[in-house]
Amino acid sequence: MRSTINFLSFFFILFFLFLNLQTLSIKGWMGAEEESMVKLYHLFSLLFIPCVLLRINKGLPKVPSYVWHYFIGITLISLLLFIFYPFNRVLINHLFAFYTFYIGYYVASSFDREQVLKLLQKVALGVFAIIVGKLFFHIPEIRSFMKAPDGHPNIYTIYGGGVNLEATWIGLNTALFINKKKLFYILLATTLSISIIYASRVGVVIALLVAGFKFISAATSKKERQAIVAMAFSAALAFIILVDLESLSEKVYALRRFAEFGGSSDKGMAGRFAMWRYYGTALWDSKFLGYGAGNGMYAIESISGNDYPEDNLHNLYMQLLLEFGIIGLLLYLISVYNISKKAFKSRLSNPLAIILLVYFIASLIQFRGTDAMIWLFMGLFLRIESNKQKLLADVE
Repeated sequence: MRSTINFLSFFFILFFLFLNLQTLSIKGWMGAEEESMVKLYHLFSLLFIPCVLLRINKGLPKVPSYVWHYFIGITLISLLLFIFYPFNRVLINHLFAFYTFYIGYYVASSFDREQVLKLLQKVALGVFAIIVGKLFFHIPEIRSFMKAPDGHPNIYTIYGGGVNLEATWIGLNTALFINKKKLFYILLATTLSISIIYASRVGVVIALLVAGFKFISAATSKKERQAIVAMAFSAALAFIILVDLESLSEKVYALRRFAEFGGSSDKGMAGRFAMWRYYGTALWDSKFLGYGAGNGMYAIESISGNDYPEDNLHNLYMQLLLEFGIIGLLLYLISVYNISKKAFKSRLSNPLAIILLVYFIASLIQFRGTDAMIWLFMGLFLRIESNKQKLLADVE
């Protein structure tokens, strides 16, 4: 049994690491045009199968019914819709997301909450070190960008999707350290700094959301909250008195991007609006039944007659409705409701609860629902909370 646990912890550490190294494929580091390649974490995940086989006679943990309903529902809906619309391999990504969910659920059934968090934190610290170290190799690109900022700096990322997604993921990983006080604030400052260098608005917003949930979390003491309020008030007062916001926004491109939000110079939102204007027509043409997994952009491009560089709608809820219809979206929202309910019931003392809540909010502007790392977190969180409820029931 001990050797099984050691193997599982070794597997889990490497699997979580490879999930963060998203641009590492079985052939090496990928370029921006090689999104379809098999990632290293896909191949490595197969080592989980022996863990299941070793325990199959003793019984396997059963996942919540609403998670089953969601994945079975979107799979059946897609298979039916693929009769009328093109098959899209994104359905395989959804199935892998469920597999990843079960890995997390299984791991949390073998380890207690503190063990799980320690393993996650070890990997997350390593990832932070990689990203900070990587910045030093891109100093020339950063300097060039600072001199003539436009969009985002040309920096190689370990996460798929570019610098915006990299800022997003490190912001979410920051939440893993809400119980570490000093380390949390160091990592939060690091995340904010990286987001500013990347000119990533979503990175800044996610970091602030994590900080906000940390503030109201049961993991934050009353004295810590008082200190935060006092420092925030002092910083805001000094900022108002001493800083010329207009001049600062001209010098700091990341701040200027916030000021340009939704305007004619905001290329990011302009691209989204260009797609979304055809959303209603595409949805109506599908009779609210959807187009199948991964066919959201196919629907928009078919209606508009345009080709878009994006591979998703940059709004997960809109994407799910367009791809799986009303039934698929409702099945997902049931899962969101149940997870959010458990998150607030935990009083946000579980770092994974904060990650998931921030993800649900950030899904309004990005993500496509197949994010394996998020489904891993969901599996871990639901099993940890289930274990806690069982323990309380046994005590009573």
